Amino acid sequence: MSTPVVPTSAPTTTSAPSTTSAPTTTSAPTTTSAPTTTSAPTTTTAPTTTTAPTTTTAPTTTTAPTTAPTTTVFVPVVADGYPAQSEAVPWPTDAWPRADLPAEVADEVLTLVDEALRDPSRPYGVIDAVGIVLAGNLLVVDSHEEYDPSTPHWSFSVAKSVTHAAVGILTDDGRLDIDAPTGLAEWPADDPRAKITIDDLLRMQSGLGWNEAGVDAVAIVVGEGNADASGYAAAKPLVAEPGTRYNYSTGNTAIVASLLADELGSGEALDAWLDDRLFGPLGIRSIELELDGTGNWLGGTGANMSLEDFARFGLLYLRGGVWEGSWLLPEGWVDRARTPSASFAGYGAGWWLGEGWYSAVGFLGQQVTVVPSLDLVVVVLATGGEAGQLVDDLVVSLGEARIDVPEWLEGVESSEG
Repeated sequence: MSTPVVPTSAPTTTSAPSTTSAPTTTSAPTTTSAPTTTSAPTTTTAPTTTTAPTTTTAPTTTTAPTTAPTTTVFVPVVADGYPAQSEAVPWPTDAWPRADLPAEVADEVLTLVDEALRDPSRPYGVIDAVGIVLAGNLLVVDSHEEYDPSTPHWSFSVAKSVTHAAVGILTDDGRLDIDAPTGLAEWPADDPRAKITIDDLLRMQSGLGWNEAGVDAVAIVVGEGNADASGYAAAKPLVAEPGTRYNYSTGNTAIVASLLADELGSGEALDAWLDDRLFGPLGIRSIELELDGTGNWLGGTGANMSLEDFARFGLLYLRGGVWEGSWLLPEGWVDRARTPSASFAGYGAGWWLGEGWYSAVGFLGQQVTVVPSLDLVVVVLATGGEAGQLVDDLVVSLGEARIDVPEWLEGVESSEG
């Protein structure tokens, strides 16, 4: 499961039931008429007798019909084609459920992790932390002694996959149309770049000129382009028809992030929306977004978070966009991420693709890899590591395990997120 080589860029700074209606009140009984008075006798004849008073009928009592209470039964959603979260395993919104590695692979997996983190020969380069999630349980969370895995670690281009999630929510809200031209102010209708869509930008096939491995990625992260990352990228000339040529570009995602800001605002407004709609529901509390000089999110390179929070994000995509039994991302959105692009089959929409897996990948060895057939997420954080090879080796080892949830759920404990 080799991971495509990701062009490098300079490190960035982390900166009820219904109620029955009340019965109606009966009307007060009517009062009898006073008996009539006899007239004074005019002769010696006896006076006439008065008529008996009339009797009122008994009041009737009306009862309002009652409405039977209704009960709503929550039926959890399961995304078609993705492994479901077992009813025996809680979602890690508040705390990760923990379990032991399957016995038949435990020694091999733990040896690989220990070598990666602590072997002086650095067989995988400088690996800072490793997390393994199997069947929704956090089995491994480990780091070398110089990194605290509960603190935010730079994401670099893993942020592109996070941007994909945010775009999905706005698309479901009807506020973005990813298949229509962006409507970017810098590209008037008569500009050939006006034909570029958000989908083209997410798939790295905008056709804009860009040198990721050269000056351009560095420019928008720490150079002159950082003053307005989207503006820097949008000013690039069109060198290919949109949708026809793959060219990996952090600038493409900077433009997408500016479109998010057009809808949501930037800075604190964007933070609040993301926390309300994406990070908060997932239980991600360590997130630190990096911004450019305009206050817009650097959506292509700056979504820093802790090891366990990266794992939460990976689990969302392993579950096909479902969280806590409900759609968090729109139905089919993860499918779209996994659909190979017309210009390059190894890349989808914000995610790298392989046979049976998909990965969020970042500069210097950041990787969140999802393997649906194994119900597995592997997270690697690094400072210059061969994360792809380490993930390959871990997946091969874990692939030999019998994933029998009831056996290794015995004695489950929680790890605070």
